[in-house]
Amino acid sequence: MIDSDYIQRKTITVTLQELIDKEFLHPELLRLYLPNSDKKYPIDIGVIAYAKRKYVHSLVSYENTSHLVVLDSFIHSRRGFINNFIDYIVTGGYRESSLSGLISKVRLAFNRIDSFGLSDLFFNSIEETAEAYQRLTFKLKHQININEITSDQALNTQVSIGFIILIGHGKVTFDHIIENNIKFRGGGNPTQPREIIELRYAYETYKSLGLGLTDGLVNAKKLPLLIEMPDYQTYFFPYASHRITPYCQRSSDVYNHQEGRLVTIEEYCFKRPDKNKWELYSNLSRSTDILKETNKNMRAKCRRALAATAMQSFQMIFLMITGAYINEMKEIDFDGAFESDKSLNQKSYQVVKFRSNGRVIQYELAHGAVKLFERYLILRNWVLNGDPFEKLFFGFKSKSWNPCSVTPEAIRSFQRKKVIGIFMPDDFDMLTSRQFRKTKSLFLHEQPEVSKKTVARVLGHSEKTNEAHYMEVSPERAQEELTNFWDSAREAANHISFDDEDCNKGHISTASGHCVEYQQPKAAIDSPPIQPDCRTQYGCLFCTHYICHANDETDVHKLFSLLYIITGVLNATAETTKARELFLMLSSRVRQILIQVKMKSKAGYENVDVYRDKVFQHGELTPYWENRLQRYESLGLIFTENQGSENYEI
Repeated sequence: MIDSDYIQRKTITVTLQELIDKEFLHPELLRLYLPNSDKKYPIDIGVIAYAKRKYVHSLVSYENTSHLVVLDSFIHSRRGFINNFIDYIVTGGYRESSLSGLISKVRLAFNRIDSFGLSDLFFNSIEETAEAYQRLTFKLKHQININEITSDQALNTQVSIGFIILIGHGKVTFDHIIENNIKFRGGGNPTQPREIIELRYAYETYKSLGLGLTDGLVNAKKLPLLIEMPDYQTYFFPYASHRITPYCQRSSDVYNHQEGRLVTIEEYCFKRPDKNKWELYSNLSRSTDILKETNKNMRAKCRRALAATAMQSFQMIFLMITGAYINEMKEIDFDGAFESDKSLNQKSYQVVKFRSNGRVIQYELAHGAVKLFERYLILRNWVLNGDPFEKLFFGFKSKSWNPCSVTPEAIRSFQRKKVIGIFMPDDFDMLTSRQFRKTKSLFLHEQPEVSKKTVARVLGHSEKTNEAHYMEVSPERAQEELTNFWDSAREAANHISFDDEDCNKGHISTASGHCVEYQQPKAAIDSPPIQPDCRTQYGCLFCTHYICHANDETDVHKLFSLLYIITGVLNATAETTKARELFLMLSSRVRQILIQVKMKSKAGYENVDVYRDKVFQHGELTPYWENRLQRYESLGLIFTENQGSENYEI
């Protein structure tokens, strides 16, 4: 819902020639029409004069702006900036196709300024602009330190804001402000592989959605559909607004989710005592008719929506198992059949071949993945219903439901709006093709029988590229350390107890959880990064006698306190030190345990959310780790007030 203070202001549409020929007293009203660019409608360049503005896609038209503003948020100094920007456009000799990107760059710069609460400082005076730029730079530096953004993102922000300073104040002032502040360097934060336990969890989630919905649609099963997820069940009703999972409680009163049916009128009245019985009866009757129609019409709108979810789930699986980029996936042609041969390198794999833009491309897939792909083809045939479409994968246009090309934006939106926070925890970070490729490369490098040449061929690039961007260490070291790492990831789940009775079995409390046999340290994995030693707490998590009570909030508090200390040490330790490598492994171990606690225990899920905020937002550590924190600070290590962020990845 849009705040009533936001309104759609009247604007003036001008062409580039009119911008050259005329002067405007109120440039904050201008929209620039660029028919030879990629923009169908005029671009609102005057909207940046308002600190409070919102873009509403449904308002897009030639006649009216798609931006809403709060008129009282108008900043007079930005009127002067817009006039300078117009002069810059007029004298720059830009093509229309280039201008749309330039305007977007300026708008994004102001978005960052306003999001940081610096609207009133920029362009009031040179001194205030310099102060605002310095404060913004410090904020970006802090975001890098807590891993909210990469140095590349910080650099892009600096460049964009530096550009508007150049336009607003001129070259001399620009040089003075930029040279007296920190300059970020890009390329310092390469894509990191995801935890294997996270990828397995995501894979199983998308597999459950894809296969479950396909079975219901292709076999004409009646709604609601019962879908078996990795560790829970959920029903799909006709109303997409109704979703009940461990991560989402978005219910519709007209449904009985526990039993997978419509409510009775008695149940409905009990749920909604504020409504008249005749009104509830009418609503229930309408919902009954909709359900009957949905189960009569096998291509009803809600079934097509479920098909879209299944299609996109299969697309995510394809990206995960192949490491393909989205722009590569969307170009794969399909004429109703595909070639499949045995892999020359892996007995349990098959080589699947397609055509894309006139050339043959191939992927090595495990036999199980090929079976999944065959299920996707069945769903694809059902969706197209005899209509031709030349691409293997496709999306749907929002209103017509006609097939269209897959886009990176659609894949991101699917994860963000339809899966994360509904079928997976809301703090599960979106997956990307780069993460899949990096993880796949590292996994293959740890296999002694797989050569560097084979890894490069599987990922479709040169050996030089693989060594530069997909292998942080030598093959020998990658094999030894990564094998230990993945063993650790699988083995960590064995140290979590979901039985409340275990809390009363005499387990010894430690700073990071509990111990089953105190003073009997024994390594849980081969060559652990930190050897278990009952005299120090850091090795406990790699001891076979360590146990974490999933439903015990104290154990979760201990682990987050430990993670807080680890994060602070990592932020203050040089990248090349051995200590940093050990703390990274320990950090991963803690997060592996916390992820398992959150995924498999309702009480644990709540405890993880509560103590993540208590520790990382408010600095409330357990006494042991608070004492350790003070010792580190006395040695000169600086722990920021907010070591992590509210989106810390657990």
